[in-house]
Amino acid sequence: MGKGTSHIIRAFVSLAMAGSLMCATAGCSTDPLTGTATTSPSATTAASTGHVALFLPSNSPNLSQNVPLNNWNTLNDSLENALSTDGFSGKSMNRETSGSLASQSDALKRYVQERLNADSKEQYGDPQTEQGATTIVIAPAVRLDRNYGEYSHFITTPNQEPSDQDSSDTDSDESSSMRQIADSLNKAKNAGMHVVVLGNPIDGFVPNVYVPLVTAADIGRMQAQQIVSKLDLDAVSESNPKAIEVLLPNTDPSGKNNSFQAQAFEGIWEVLGPYFRQRKAYSPSQRLSFFTTKSDYKDVMFKATKDSQIEDELKSRLETKGRDAAVRIDGILAMNDFTAAASIKALKTMGYSGSSMDVNPSITIFDVVGNIAGRKPLNRQRVPDPAQSGDESAQPSQTTKTDSKQWPIITGFGAYISDIPNIVNGLQWMTGLVDVHANTGTIAQIALQLNRKEKLSNIAELKTSDDYGSEIPTLHMTLLAVSAANLKAALIDPGYISLADADM
Repeated sequence: MGKGTSHIIRAFVSLAMAGSLMCATAGCSTDPLTGTATTSPSATTAASTGHVALFLPSNSPNLSQNVPLNNWNTLNDSLENALSTDGFSGKSMNRETSGSLASQSDALKRYVQERLNADSKEQYGDPQTEQGATTIVIAPAVRLDRNYGEYSHFITTPNQEPSDQDSSDTDSDESSSMRQIADSLNKAKNAGMHVVVLGNPIDGFVPNVYVPLVTAADIGRMQAQQIVSKLDLDAVSESNPKAIEVLLPNTDPSGKNNSFQAQAFEGIWEVLGPYFRQRKAYSPSQRLSFFTTKSDYKDVMFKATKDSQIEDELKSRLETKGRDAAVRIDGILAMNDFTAAASIKALKTMGYSGSSMDVNPSITIFDVVGNIAGRKPLNRQRVPDPAQSGDESAQPSQTTKTDSKQWPIITGFGAYISDIPNIVNGLQWMTGLVDVHANTGTIAQIALQLNRKEKLSNIAELKTSDDYGSEIPTLHMTLLAVSAANLKAALIDPGYISLADADM
């Protein structure tokens, strides 16, 4: 072997060793099929998280006097914390909150234009590179009328009907803003950015990941399922059915916007309908029956712009002409905590006593207090029927002087802090809300995986769905049903509320 050849070989070996050293430092490995070096995802540093831009609505001060625990400020803060936990630095996060679609579309347009200009690419990195990788998380700042705001700010609102709160000019402005948002997002995606859309789909744009929020049907279905579970309707006989009333409040001052109520009742009747048809449940007011369909929401809907209207509605359904008589009621599906609180007032006025925990004698108010303080667990047993007689062939009586004044279970949604004590003392059986911390933790993981170009299939909560209108990865929000038995674990331990909020 000549000296020239020897020098060449030594030079090649030196280069190979240097390349191996650099690859090891960077966390590289060799692809056995191609022989080329690849970067291991596990070796990426905090700097390789890329960037994330949040475009979320702000809380609306005029939405409702009753503020549900689920609001945009809470989700904003929780998402930032989750992103920080996953390694995103403050400098790599951009947060814009908007009170309207117009301001949101303008903010998004400015951000995308800035990121795509030459100076920005030099500062932040090209979006198609690891350093400049960017995920935009956006929830369109659509208007929510009070029909929606009593429940949660995280509502997907398809095809809202116009009401006196709306105007054609405003509708036109929102349509224009949505088109501008779609245009900006398409430019961002074409430049290599990733997009996660929360809530309402955006016409003319398809995101990388879709996160539909809560629907009216979800809220109604959830409470109906809790009614079925707590009253053990599957074990109920036709000769001794349960008395159930569904309260469907309409807080639109004009009374014209019924889309929320229609969707909610579909979810309710999907669950309760079979039990009414099997005559395992009945409505004391006869608003619901064997013949009710999912389209008959108006039979249980009423105007509820103030609590006195709710009290009057329930009294009209339960009061009888007999002075000492009262109508037996086992369960009230109140839809939200505002309606539940007014129902509690009405029941007290009519002489009902006890608590929902009396439906299950194994749980007392003292047991619940002990559980919240962390002293003892609570165990559920099968629900007894306080009104059941020894003769199972006897037809149910709607009015008696004693059993019919027993306190029913009442369901709601929203987890209003002001009404949490009603959960603790059992006057309200349960409330519901979106598990914000669980969902924001998953959204943060999605942003990280997208920026690192890792497989989204690694995230178990993501499922392919056509909810958006096309088959894309979809994250369905996790809902929490909260009663006194799990209030500590569901709300206090994660930091949603304090012991003081629970009136402890």
